[in-house]
Amino acid sequence: MHTKRPIKFSSALALTLALVAVASLVATIHAANGSAQKQGTLGPAFSADRIAAHVKFLATDLLEGRGTGQRGGDIAAEYIATQFALYGLKPAGDNGTYIQSVPMVAVKTLPSTSFKLVPKDGDPVELKNLNDYVTNNESQAEAADFDAPTVFVGFGITAPEYN
Repeated sequence: MHTKRPIKFSSALALTLALVAVASLVATIHAANGSAQKQGTLGPAFSADRIAAHVKFLATDLLEGRGTGQRGGDIAAEYIATQFALYGLKPAGDNGTYIQSVPMVAVKTLPSTSFKLVPKDGDPVELKNLNDYVTNNESQAEAADFDAPTVFVGFGITAPEYN
């Protein structure tokens, strides 16, 4: 069973591509420095170390994965917006900001979600969500029923740190 709730996604338009956006921004500023030097102004210099610092911050575990509508995503969006301001870019977001609100729908698998394997012969086997299987139904429907053959493909990833 899934719940649907509208959420606001406060982010720079390309938050999902934040790393590319920051790198592109720095490259654009670097390219603009040639004309800025002629006019007597100089923006921040292109620097691999500067890009690495942006990537390091945006990829840190402190941002909790930067999920849509989650605290880490909002922090990443504010960070990118601040960088845009520091680079002197004109805001093009909502209400004169660098942020654009985009309505999104969240889909979350509820802990009570059930998953049963029903063999042709014998009793159904009920599996426990997150222990026996992990699933995600992006259809935004309350239930998803399907009839298909199953194949055992192994035990998956061995990650003792999650035991």
